[in-house]
Amino acid sequence: MITVAILSLTLAMVAAAQKPESPTRTVMNFYRALREKRYVEGFRQSIYRAAIEGLSAAELKDLEPDFARTFTAIPEKIEPRGEQINSDTALVFLKFEGIEQLEQVTLVKLGDEWIVGDKDSLAAVNSQGRSFFFNARMLVNEGEAFEMLQRIVGAEVIYSGKFEGRNATLQELIKLNGVPQDIEDSQTSGYRFTLTIAENKKSFFATASPTAYGKTGRLSFYADINATRAEDLKGQPATANSPIYQSK
Repeated sequence: MITVAILSLTLAMVAAAQKPESPTRTVMNFYRALREKRYVEGFRQSIYRAAIEGLSAAELKDLEPDFARTFTAIPEKIEPRGEQINSDTALVFLKFEGIEQLEQVTLVKLGDEWIVGDKDSLAAVNSQGRSFFFNARMLVNEGEAFEMLQRIVGAEVIYSGKFEGRNATLQELIKLNGVPQDIEDSQTSGYRFTLTIAENKKSFFATASPTAYGKTGRLSFYADINATRAEDLKGQPATANSPIYQSK
């Protein structure tokens, strides 16, 4: 009888240990892991598990700065304020320290397990697999490169209006706060920017090329007073003959 009782107790303990986490507990574990830079552990509790699994140690190290910039703002104090479950989806309400409005976090049920994220995003991640984070990074970098070129063109328009049609060098624009100084840091932006001024200083063009093609970006950009152009040139600079860029 004692043996049967011990066996029953053991089985009950194993069943309790294997019981899936609640949506709230899953979300709390997810944010805690990301805040503590345990990215693999955190992403495995979300729709991004297919993107994180299979990455090499070198690839994870390459992505860590991106993760750190994204998740550094997660506050230390997070309070759960309730959850709503509707079949295979759930909403968890959280109070982030320093933010008055409650945050709503969506979860989807995968088998018997809750994971952070929604069904549409899960499908997108699964379709890209281990390439997802690199693809996401490139899209962000390409968008920011386009915006920086727009800023360069705008700064040149202002400068030429003040100095009788003359255009400024990149270093002059930086000194005048027309563009940020970190434009020269290609490791941060993932893009290498150049600004070419005509000999008479009456015209200019700027380019932005990915520092590591296929990892930091695919598109190469060219911009002047008329338009911004872009195309996939395997990392080589775009030209005035490149197609006009259609921002997404």
